[in-house]
Amino acid sequence: MAGNTINVQGSYIDVHDNEVVNLNIDKGTVTLQDHVATGQHDDEARGRAAVLTENEEFMAIIEKAVEQGLCVKEGWQYKWREKIDAVYFASVASHKYHLSNRHDRDGELAFSWKPFEALFNGTGFRSIYNDYLNGKYKLVDKDKIDKLFR
Repeated sequence: MAGNTINVQGSYIDVHDNEVVNLNIDKGTVTLQDHVATGQHDDEARGRAAVLTENEEFMAIIEKAVEQGLCVKEGWQYKWREKIDAVYFASVASHKYHLSNRHDRDGELAFSWKPFEALFNGTGFRSIYNDYLNGKYKLVDKDKIDKLFR
C-alpha cells in the first residue's frame, strides 16, 4: 500500500489511490494491510519528528508516559489514549525544549506543533489546544503529564 493515503472518519473511508488498494469489509470491519505509513510521507514525518526522537531526555520522558499508560508505541510513533493529553504534553515539551523561536501576539513563546503531530500521528494540535484553553476539553491527566517533566 505504499503511496496510498487512506482517511477513515466514522463510517467514511476516503482512499487516495496511487497503487492498487484492496479493502476487505465484513459487517462493518475494515482491515487494512500494511497500515504503517511508508515511503516519502513517512520519511517526511520522521524528519519533522527528528528534533524529538534524537533527544535522549525527551525520549526518556515519552517512555515514562508509555509506562504510565498515557500512550502506546506504534512503530516509531506514539498513540495517545486521549488526544487532548497528546496536545497538552506537546505544549509543555515544546516550551521545555525551546522548539520555537517565534512569539505569539501576547509576546509569549509560541508552540512548535509539527514535530509532535508527526511523532503522535495527529493533526490540528493548535486548534485543539485553543479549544482546551476555552474550556471545551477537560484534561484529566494534567497532573500526570506535568509530573513527567519534573
